[in-house]
Parts: sequence; structure tokens; C-alpha cells
Amino acid sequence: MEDECADYQQCEMSALAAIYTDSSEFAYTTDKDSRLSSGSIAVEVDTSVSESLVNTATRVDSGIEAIDWSSVKYLPPIQLSFSLPALYPLVDAPQISLSCCWLSAEALECIAGRMTEIWRIEQGMCVLDSYVNMLRYDLLTMDTVKIDTAAVQDVVSYNASRRHELFKLQTFTCLICMEQQSGKHCVELACSHVHCVECLRGYWSMLIDEGSVWLVQCPFPGCQVLKADDLSRVLSPEQVQRYTMLSDQRRVDMDSSHFAWCPREGCGKWGARDTSNNKLCICTCGYAFCVCCRRVWHGTSYCAIDSRVKVMEEYRRALEDGVGLAELERQYGKDVLVGMLEKEEAEGESAKFIAAMSQACPTCSVRIVKAYGCNHMKCTQCNTHFCYICGALIGLSDPLGHFRLAGTACYMMLLEGVLGDQEPVAEAGPLDENLPF
Repeated sequence: MEDECADYQQCEMSALAAIYTDSSEFAYTTDKDSRLSSGSIAVEVDTSVSESLVNTATRVDSGIEAIDWSSVKYLPPIQLSFSLPALYPLVDAPQISLSCCWLSAEALECIAGRMTEIWRIEQGMCVLDSYVNMLRYDLLTMDTVKIDTAAVQDVVSYNASRRHELFKLQTFTCLICMEQQSGKHCVELACSHVHCVECLRGYWSMLIDEGSVWLVQCPFPGCQVLKADDLSRVLSPEQVQRYTMLSDQRRVDMDSSHFAWCPREGCGKWGARDTSNNKLCICTCGYAFCVCCRRVWHGTSYCAIDSRVKVMEEYRRALEDGVGLAELERQYGKDVLVGMLEKEEAEGESAKFIAAMSQACPTCSVRIVKAYGCNHMKCTQCNTHFCYICGALIGLSDPLGHFRLAGTACYMMLLEGVLGDQEPVAEAGPLDENLPF
């Protein structure tokens, strides 16, 4: 009988080896003298079962809701170790031990009990495959089988590595070059769109080199999803650093009501304006300064800009009526007052020139000068569409409707100034009578 059992065991091992070709999934040894076999099988739970277990875990245990379970599809395998007695399978049951990082001891004991029931039903037959099928498909029938919350990080980590392994084995159509690419040459972004790494790196690198960081996003039409992890998987550390720097700069420039650049020479960093005192700003380098006069923080009672404005108002009145002029010139110095007045007038003229020659974006207030083209403008900072003539917002559903509103200053003015942007065409002279035509 032992010889017959040994033959059964050898056939079962050969069948399992044909199913599990990867040594990490199935491994066994057979003693040459005793002809007894022992080994282990790594059983991965079916994805439909694992998704149900994950959903149950997040619904029941609020302590693990902070973990992102949305993409968890693969659970770490259950390790089934076995040792086959000499009279298995005709008389004795296989000796089994189970281990799994996400199953509790109570759950493993329950599963072992279910395996004992399977042996009672199938005694005399090889049952390892039945054990494997039970682990893969039937865990949901046992109430005690739940994900151990202590293994949450292991579950998420394994799921990510497993998805990456399967991703590399697939073939995808790059949404940029539209060519078939192996998964090992592609990247799946947070939005689930797939692009080949070479195309995406070239596209993003071009935008970052140009400074157009607001366009660095998934190139799929209508998709604007981007996560920091996507950047680090595609770009070099130097490019990621430049992207971060330009993004911070754009955010500070667009939201001057909440942020300001540090005035310290060589710093180049920025800080958030204080909510209780809008003039106070503390840079990330630790320097506290006034956003108005750009000097070290002076408290709430004094500001050089406020004082300069007050002095200039008094000086103008004194120049007009002569009252207190001598006292002001004696206190501040005539040359100093004249210099301050000239500087203020020059700044005023510059402001008038900028206002006359440009239009402010209605969203971010950046001044924009039209070099050529029609009066439908698009802000390079925030992508807002607006009219260059009046500064009003333009809806993308009907961008020309703004210029069709009768009775407004912009009526039929879409192409106003376009002809003036073009090179003048030389006037034609009289035909040469010697030309062959």
C-alpha cells in the first residue's frame, strides 16, 4: 500500500508542478529513501473574494478608513505548507500548516477545520488541490475570515507590487504616439490613463523647460489629474525640483493677497501673509517682513510706505499754498523731498503707461499685452478667457457671443487692430512692358 500511496503522491506533485510553474508559488521535495513529499503552495485569493473582504474591512473597522483602499484588488497569498504521510491519500490525511499576514490565528484555525471536513468527504483521494480551491474561492463562507487591521500596510504594499508586475506583462496603446507598447515601457497615472514613459517624459520636460507648469497634467483630452507620485515616476529629480519651484512661484504670483516673496537678498523663498495682520508675512526662511515697505517687520504702528505717502501729501499742499514748506524742507531736506516727488511721479507715469498698453486678467490680475491677433485673449497664468478691449470674461460655450452684443463697446470688435498687426503690403507699380507675359 505504501508503494501505491507513493505513486499517488508523485502524480499529485507532478500535477501541481505543472499548474504552478513559478518556484515562488509552489515548491516541494521528495525524500529518496522514504519517497515522502513535503512542500508549500502560495495561494492567492481570487480577486472577487479579495474585493469583498476589503469592502467588509473598510465598512466594519473605522480605524483603517484612512488607508486608500480604492485600488486594492490583490491580497498577499496564503502560505499552505504540507507534509504527506506514507499512507496518504488512501489512509492518512496530509499534515497541514497555514500562515498569512492578514489573517488572524482564529481565522487560520477556522480554515484548518474546513480542510479537515474536506478530508472526511474526500478521504482516499488527493486533496491538496481541493484545499487550494477552498482557499482561493470559498473564504467568504466563513464568518471569522476577515482582514487583520494590523496588516493594512502589508496589504496595500503587496497590492501595489502585484499590480505593477501584471502591468508590465500587458500591452497598451500609448495615448500620445498611438503605438503599441509593452507595459514595462509605460506608466499608469493616478487617473488610470496609460502613456509610454518616453513620450510622457518628453512632453512634460518640454512644458517644464518652457515654464508652462500649469499644463503639466495627463495629456488625455479633458483629463487634468496629476499627483506628485506621477511626476517622480516619469521625470528626473532635477525636473521635479524645477516643476515644484515654478509651481510655487506661479502660486505666489497669482495669489498675492495670501503670499509674498521674501525681500532678503539671495533668499528666493516665499511666505504666507498673516491672517490677523495682512501687512505681516513670515518667509519659510524665518524672516518676518512688511509686504508694503518690504522691510523687516516693524509692528502695527509704523510703516515707511504709509509715512512716505503722508509726507508727500503734506509736501504737495505746502508747494501749493506755501504753508509749512520751509519746515518740511528743514526736517527732511529739500533734495530728499524733491527726489521722492520725482520718483513718485515717475512711478505714476509708469502705471499709467502699463494701464494704457495692457489689459488685466479678470481672474488673476496679471497684466497682458497683446502682440498680435484678435481680441479674444487667454491668460498664460490661469488660462482665463477674456476680452482684451473691456476685460470681461468670455464663456467657452459661445466665445464669439461677447462680440455680437449690440450696443456694447465690443460689438463687432473681435478683429479690431488685427490689420494693424500685419506687415504693410508694398503698393504695386506699373507693369514692365519687357516682361514675357
